Amino acid sequence: MLRKIDFLWLLAAPVYLLTITLRHEASHALEAMLAGCGVTDFVLLPSFHAGFTFGYIGVEGDPGWPIHAAPFLCDLLTFGVALAVCLRVERMPRWVWLNLVVIGIVGPLVNSVYGYQGGFWRSGTDVARLLAVLPDLWVHLYFAVTLAGYLLGLLAVLKYSRRAATYRMSRNGGPGRAAPCE
Repeated sequence: MLRKIDFLWLLAAPVYLLTITLRHEASHALEAMLAGCGVTDFVLLPSFHAGFTFGYIGVEGDPGWPIHAAPFLCDLLTFGVALAVCLRVERMPRWVWLNLVVIGIVGPLVNSVYGYQGGFWRSGTDVARLLAVLPDLWVHLYFAVTLAGYLLGLLAVLKYSRRAATYRMSRNGGPGRAAPCE
């Protein structure tokens, strides 16, 4: 459960955005290199490059559609690891748990929502390019399933994670005392 003091972490929003952008652009770059293409630019700061972008990479050659899918598959992998750690690790400092939730669970959710909606309103985005080369049903189904999973995972972590449960127990007087009626 979140405490009022946890909202001070909102001051770290630029660091979180930079971290999410790094993960997004690095997955593009890794996929480009795996496809045998060269990476010519790697920009992590917001700029106007064919419209506003949080970051971008330049690629020599044509790596195909997987380069546009890479950030969303990386989001799914990041989410799975963060979800498992948040739900299974009992003893974790609160600040580590909170940052893991923001970067590993909220980050993929925000990146995927931002990328998905951009596919409808702007040409040249990752999702617009995926919709141009893959069957629309596959792309929409992927995002529908993963976005629902991210939301359910976030709710599960906030409600059932051992770290959140530890906080609830300490607020209610610990495991040996009855919780006050609400």
